Amino acid sequence: MQDSEWLHVQRVMDRLQVETVVIASAENPDERVYVNGELVYSGPDSVESRGYWTDKPFVHCNTNGEDEWECSSRDGTYLEYDLIQEDVI
Repeated sequence: MQDSEWLHVQRVMDRLQVETVVIASAENPDERVYVNGELVYSGPDSVESRGYWTDKPFVHCNTNGEDEWECSSRDGTYLEYDLIQEDVI
């Protein structure tokens, strides 16, 4: 786990008041699931990974470059405040 990713997860949890953050990127097909700031799953989208966030509030973030993260709520609706730049939080 990269320190910058862990710090990003902490900031997203604090700002958006959620306990679960799912990270994905175009460069890596695997996703990483964090619950309460702890990495609990790393691997492909699966029944196991979905068990951590199904029917629970969560934020899904895609990495877009080194310092910008695009995040959405669990229903996939992108809101203005969900475009989060890591250096701002």
